[in-house]
Amino acid sequence: MDEYYNAIQRLPVSVRDALAQLPPTFAVQVHEIRLRSERPVVFSTPNGPVLAPNLLPKCASALQLSSRELQECFYSLCEKSVHSYENQLSQGFFTIPGGHRVGVAGICRTAENGRNSFQTITSLNLRVARMLFVPLPPLLQGSLADSFHGMILAGSPGSGKTTLLRSIIKAASEQGKKVAVVDERQELWPCDPWGNSPRIPLNCDVLSNCPKTSGIEMAVRCLGPQILVCDELGSSEEFRQVERGIQSGVGFICSVHAASMDELGARLEQSRARLRAVFSLCTFLEGPQKPGCIREVVAL
Repeated sequence: MDEYYNAIQRLPVSVRDALAQLPPTFAVQVHEIRLRSERPVVFSTPNGPVLAPNLLPKCASALQLSSRELQECFYSLCEKSVHSYENQLSQGFFTIPGGHRVGVAGICRTAENGRNSFQTITSLNLRVARMLFVPLPPLLQGSLADSFHGMILAGSPGSGKTTLLRSIIKAASEQGKKVAVVDERQELWPCDPWGNSPRIPLNCDVLSNCPKTSGIEMAVRCLGPQILVCDELGSSEEFRQVERGIQSGVGFICSVHAASMDELGARLEQSRARLRAVFSLCTFLEGPQKPGCIREVVAL
């Protein structure tokens, strides 16, 4: 059964039962379920947004959410334990079992300590996580050889960076490399409350729900990896932590939200020369229409 049906399990019964009517042939195309106050539910697909009531006319009333119903969706997804997700919510999201990420929008409130929280929720973006793998081209397979230095996977949101990153981890493990993963958002290898996760490669250790800035240091010091993997590198502070890890002889593979070299440098606030000191290759993905497919590989 497609992960779509797993992603909707925590929603209130009326919404869940309505969304469960979606035929499997269409469910596999859905990568986001957008829930918004006073508006209909919308599916994000490779072909663009699709109104859920148009596909499920018999359930139209349950798929037009009021403000109160949206709040119920939020509390239901949190299992009425919002405080358990405070750290993630301060960054605008939280991750539920299965690795499905819920993006949050609404009226924000900033505490004296600088931490953000939400006073009112106006929309939720439930991103369907799928445990997919893609074959690696020979160039990427070869780049994981003994002389491995470092690699960036860059692409726009929804371009399949996580899928390709997971596939590279699997390939590196199969080559006998010791791999450590700092899975801050619990999307690369989703686990249950006991830490169990299916299909983690043999030579791979995962730090789940751990901030990258501290997780990189922990992994380098305690896990002895040859390759360290991070999803969604996104700040100069995180980049500096990667630089420290490189000095310890660890190779890094990181994904970044960027569709070009200019966007990449701006995102990480780094020059190409400084990027070159850490990474040897940058792999750009095609985009949401061809998730996981490589557009070009650029030598840094």
